[in-house]
Amino acid sequence: MANVSDPTNFSRNRTYVVSPVINEDRTVTFRFAAPEAGEVQLHGLSSSARGEFLELPKPMVRRDDGVWEITVGPVAPNIYRYNFLVDGAAVNDPNNSQVSQNERTLGNLVEIPGDAPAIYAMDDVSHGNVTMRWYRSSTLGVTRRMLVYTPPGYEASGDQQFPVLYLLHGTGGSEANWTNEGRVNFILDNLIACDAATPMLVVMPYGRAYPKISRESGSIGFRENIELFERDLLSSVIPEVEANYRVLIDRQSRAIAGLSGGGGQSLAIGLGNLEMFGSIAGFSAAIRESEFEDVYGAGLADSPAPNLLWVGCGDLDHLYDVNRALLSWLESEGVDHIAHLTGGGHDFQNWRPYLHDVAKRLFKPAAPQ
Repeated sequence: MANVSDPTNFSRNRTYVVSPVINEDRTVTFRFAAPEAGEVQLHGLSSSARGEFLELPKPMVRRDDGVWEITVGPVAPNIYRYNFLVDGAAVNDPNNSQVSQNERTLGNLVEIPGDAPAIYAMDDVSHGNVTMRWYRSSTLGVTRRMLVYTPPGYEASGDQQFPVLYLLHGTGGSEANWTNEGRVNFILDNLIACDAATPMLVVMPYGRAYPKISRESGSIGFRENIELFERDLLSSVIPEVEANYRVLIDRQSRAIAGLSGGGGQSLAIGLGNLEMFGSIAGFSAAIRESEFEDVYGAGLADSPAPNLLWVGCGDLDHLYDVNRALLSWLESEGVDHIAHLTGGGHDFQNWRPYLHDVAKRLFKPAAPQ
């Protein structure tokens, strides 16, 4: 811990502390320097960690030097979000550069390692690349950003073409969520390294049709946003990818998946454009029963059946019941699908394993009849 007094430094006189500290017994110590604060609390933002990490904000103890401190746990291995409540105001941990890059809010990330490598671990394997690509949206009249994962060896693979997964974030998220918090690149690297997944590109666009849909508006799974984003995806994002990357352009080689509001987008856009997408997956999808017949049923009626239709949700998730209803509807309609109901809540502690399962299934040769 040190005080910085350099007058040219914008952070002069700030007390630097080490936070968080992961202890050998998997307890975690958090610290926050706020000598003038009346109350500081640690707030865990992972809903499915109930009873495991934090359920309610916990008060921190002020030391004599003005640093507030708390140790919690032991904490089960995973990646968790947290922040501090300082006299009622939510603030990030200034000593932790690992942040969740959301559209509306920020939170810090802390990773608790386990005895065995996690599915999202940065293992000693060949790694792909994640790049930013800017494109002009003819639908929205603005320049927007997408992130693109290319698999290991893409640059040196000559004329080889690859399938593409279009992977969508949730409401309040951003195009950075699936790499920043979801660790999609490491999940794919690890699967590809052991031949458990087909080498593929993963394209992650921004799912809110901003500026036509404001950031203060509701779910990105609402009909107006879905329709505008669908136009952006089909008329700008996919053409940009197919013009600039070596990708296969048949429906069997295109997949769409997403979480929460992006899960609702994936189901609506994928099932509504089955001539474009051969595989579709929704993770804790934000959906409405009124759209089962009008949107999904209409798309399935006169189109080729999807190669993969995957629906997953956790039993602590506020969207569990409507996803159960979707699975019942698919069953009643005789639509082939995979139901993946688990424990847990509405966060990446479920969505990372969901992606891991789906990625292993994508772009596989059809089984012989």
